[in-house]
Amino acid sequence: MRRHIVALLAATATAAALGVAGAPSASAAALLKSCSTSDGGASGGMQWDWNSKKSMDVALILADTEADSNWVRIRLDITTGEGNRYTYKWRELHDGNGSNKTWTTTATHDDGIVSARVQVEDVHGTSPQSTCYSGKAYNSYY
Repeated sequence: MRRHIVALLAATATAAALGVAGAPSASAAALLKSCSTSDGGASGGMQWDWNSKKSMDVALILADTEADSNWVRIRLDITTGEGNRYTYKWRELHDGNGSNKTWTTTATHDDGIVSARVQVEDVHGTSPQSTCYSGKAYNSYY
């Protein structure tokens, strides 16, 4: 478990160092919701900054943490202001054990975003082997 946390922290440091437009602000850098799959193959998380009821800047952070033939993926999973669940597109990492990647984006939804979390999967071929969900980040504008 310690190895997974170290890999995710390294990826988090990479995300914080990016400082690109649309990335969460430095004050949000301490905010991290994360999880690791139960099979030990993937670790992922998010850093965020709420812009409004309908928008957030988010960095999705993903690490492949097992020497196997699997690849890993991550996506944002929100609950809208209408109470519906909405998932964004998968972000994939195929570079193997020890690799990590960060994607920065702005997520929006017309019905608002009440909460957000990430879903992380360890995948073999086209079949998910293990899935985890981070804790939820709640929108401060609600």
